Amino acid sequence: MKKSERLILESQSPDEYVANSLKSRLSPAEKAKLARLWMERTGYTREDIIRARNRNAYWRKRKMEGAAERTKRRMEAHDYSQGKNVEWTRERLAEFLTLNRKDAYGRYLRRDWELAEHFGTSIPSIQYLRRKYNKVKKMLGPGAKREKILDYMSCSELVLQHGGPKSRRRRR
Repeated sequence: MKKSERLILESQSPDEYVANSLKSRLSPAEKAKLARLWMERTGYTREDIIRARNRNAYWRKRKMEGAAERTKRRMEAHDYSQGKNVEWTRERLAEFLTLNRKDAYGRYLRRDWELAEHFGTSIPSIQYLRRKYNKVKKMLGPGAKREKILDYMSCSELVLQHGGPKSRRRRR
């Protein structure tokens, strides 16, 4: 058994396993066999290794390479606005609130691009509305009525930063 193979198999944690795997000059096939053996010996899972890889500086850097280009391509591929601005009326905002639901794990049921396609707008527009909605929910609390949420969603982010629609009326 090679020294690098022994080092990988003797790793005590997923973080150590990832570091030792990176140092070795073994082929991907050899590393895959060692990974299976290491997981059987230690009881760690594939998810543990993936989590450790995501924390590793080398893999984080690798993962981020080309991220800006991928994001730009995604935005262009899912721009359904056709150069037009969408007017967010009270009815459209109500529909957005209905479609902008989360599951039990806190993940959105519909992706950004699906909502963008539905409303004929862009992904940044949907992300803006989601940010605004989260801000409004935080301001009003969990028991806020839907009508009040719609009132606040009709305001700009700047108005919300200054306390919402009520504070705007007081300043006049």
